[in-house]
Amino acid sequence: MNFNKVCVNYLLAFFLLGNAQAAGNPVGEDFTILLSLCDDMLELAKNRNNQGFVDVVDTALKLSEAQRRDNSMAIDRLRPKLRAAKKAIKGGDFDAGIEFVEEAKVLMKPAASDWDGGS
Repeated sequence: MNFNKVCVNYLLAFFLLGNAQAAGNPVGEDFTILLSLCDDMLELAKNRNNQGFVDVVDTALKLSEAQRRDNSMAIDRLRPKLRAAKKAIKGGDFDAGIEFVEEAKVLMKPAASDWDGGS
């Protein structure tokens, strides 16, 4: 009986540790609209369009807030990047704004899974 408990605990720990790296990474989240908005932000920043950039980043922040309600840990990490980009663009620092948007796009990339489903 005691051996069975040890085996069950070992298997449970094995599966939990195997899946721990995916925590916080977008595994099954769909960021296609946010990625499209980020592409638009980059284009507007390259064209030095302050107001257009601010309008698009506000839209992206509203959309990400709606997705954040689904307990998305990736959204919690990329929202500060978008807010920092907005602040940088409002201050006239287009290079920093572009850099923050590109960092946010990296956070939206899906995580590679080490587990192949057991097949």
